[in-house]
Amino acid sequence: MKIAIVSVGVILLGCRSTVDLCGEGMGRTDAGECERLHEEDTSLPLDSVPPEETGEDTSEGDPDPDPEPILEVYLLAGQSNMDGGGLVSGLAPSMQVATEQIPLFWSGRWAWRGLSPSSYWGVNYFGPEVSFGHRLAELDSEQPIALIKHAVGGTNLAECWFPGEDSQDSNQGSCYSGFIATVDAALGELEASETPYQVSGMAWMQGESDATYLEWANAYEGNLTHFLSRVREDLSTPGLPFVMGRIDCTVHCPFRDTVRAAQDKVAEDVPKVSVVETEDLPQVADALHFDASGMRTLGERFADVLSGRGERDTAVPATRLSGSYQSVYTGNFVVGYAFETDRPLVITDVGTLDIGMDGLAQGATVALWEEATGTLLVQHGLPSRSSMQTSLNGHWRFGGIEPYELPAGRYVIGSQVYFQSEDRYIHHAAVEFQDGIEWIEGRHSNGTDLNFPTQVTAAEASWFGPSFLFEEVEEEKEVP
Repeated sequence: MKIAIVSVGVILLGCRSTVDLCGEGMGRTDAGECERLHEEDTSLPLDSVPPEETGEDTSEGDPDPDPEPILEVYLLAGQSNMDGGGLVSGLAPSMQVATEQIPLFWSGRWAWRGLSPSSYWGVNYFGPEVSFGHRLAELDSEQPIALIKHAVGGTNLAECWFPGEDSQDSNQGSCYSGFIATVDAALGELEASETPYQVSGMAWMQGESDATYLEWANAYEGNLTHFLSRVREDLSTPGLPFVMGRIDCTVHCPFRDTVRAAQDKVAEDVPKVSVVETEDLPQVADALHFDASGMRTLGERFADVLSGRGERDTAVPATRLSGSYQSVYTGNFVVGYAFETDRPLVITDVGTLDIGMDGLAQGATVALWEEATGTLLVQHGLPSRSSMQTSLNGHWRFGGIEPYELPAGRYVIGSQVYFQSEDRYIHHAAVEFQDGIEWIEGRHSNGTDLNFPTQVTAAEASWFGPSFLFEEVEEEKEVP
């Protein structure tokens, strides 16, 4: 069967009782018509002629066609940091909408659909599924993939994710039974549509709840080993690769280190099990849940490790406040500065100062220009707090952009904000930059339009507002 993935509807050609994607995705609602079309499909263009009708022998000398790749299915499960508290505004715009080429079956929707943010937190949130799927597709664009996700916040492995002694055990936890039911439903639809597939890996982000209770923390190593064994048994995948994130909840988890040690021990003792670090990932104010950039990195790390690569670094802010500052003036300006970078950088987010750390009252536009020519390179709007939440990192509100590789050189960054009583720029500020990024001079322009700021401000004034998150340029890596 042809399984080249163009959309969710292309993969699942059969008619199903769980959800009629033939009708929903293709504009047909009659099940009989769907079955008829499926039976008549020859996978040939309308103007092609079958070889047997030409009278020519084409069997000799023609190489065997390359077989279609088997659909690789990846599973995602865990508690709230797998469910996802990343704000959608922190995703690149292309990741905020459904990607039909990467099908996702999520327990919160119970249907195959294009990969898009899928979290019980709500429509404005996402988990690691988004960057995980996109990263896998980026690493091997020829390999079709699909994701299945079931995650429930605030749940523990000791009880809710307890898999039972076998599949018939009545003591099986509701999280585990819900996970297996979700996987069975998703794979059942693939089988019904005769789509060849294999379950190729699983990502797990869980353990924070078990780190709140000593008995659960002490039992985590044994419980996780048993959980892994049962997943592989129930899915008939004895060698299923498994990757998990080390928990990082310093404030709420008194037995954090016990659970982290248990995770490391399981990865050491159980074949094809890996761990990725999370303590460097940015968190929201609760010091428990990863923010948008941290959630993106978590998904990418899962994908990289399952693909035989090492962990990637997370995006870091170019600037931070290191001391006192003043914020006196109001008005309409583009406020920013010229800077120089000594190496290429990948810009992943742009942001502007939120002096009250309570959201932007009016929203803002942040832009990046070449210093010498004034050529506009990047422009991105940050929403007001009344329209959409944005991630707070330090004193800055950030929004995700399509990753932009910035060569070494000199640039100007500016933010256009309606600077009034709430949203203000700062001056006489103590600000530090990451190594290799050098502040040159303050820049601004007057008015409400986004203009290239050409007016230079003395160093001691240092009008300041915008910033960005960046990653180092990734080196090419060989896949083992």
